[in-house]
Amino acid sequence: MSAQLFLTSRFYQSFWSEQPTWTTGPTSVWARLIALRGLVAVWRERMYYREELKRLAQDGPQRIDDVGLTLAAVEAELQKPFWQV
Repeated sequence: MSAQLFLTSRFYQSFWSEQPTWTTGPTSVWARLIALRGLVAVWRERMYYREELKRLAQDGPQRIDDVGLTLAAVEAELQKPFWQV
C-alpha cells in the first residue's frame, strides 16, 4: 500500500507541477494511467473503510470498542473526504 501511495503522490506532483517531469512518449502515458488507477484504488479503499466505520457506529458503540477505536476518533474519520488521509 505504501508503494501505491508513493506512486500516486509522485504522479500527482508531476501531473500538477508547473514544469511536468514526464516525457510525451507512450510509456509515460501508460505510467500516468497506471498511477491514476492506483490513486482511484486508494480512494475506493478509504471510502469502503469509512462506510464500514459508519455502519459500525450506527450498530452500536460496543462494536466500535471491539475494533479498538473511540467514538470521537470514528467521528473525526467520518468527517474526512475520501481523498484525505
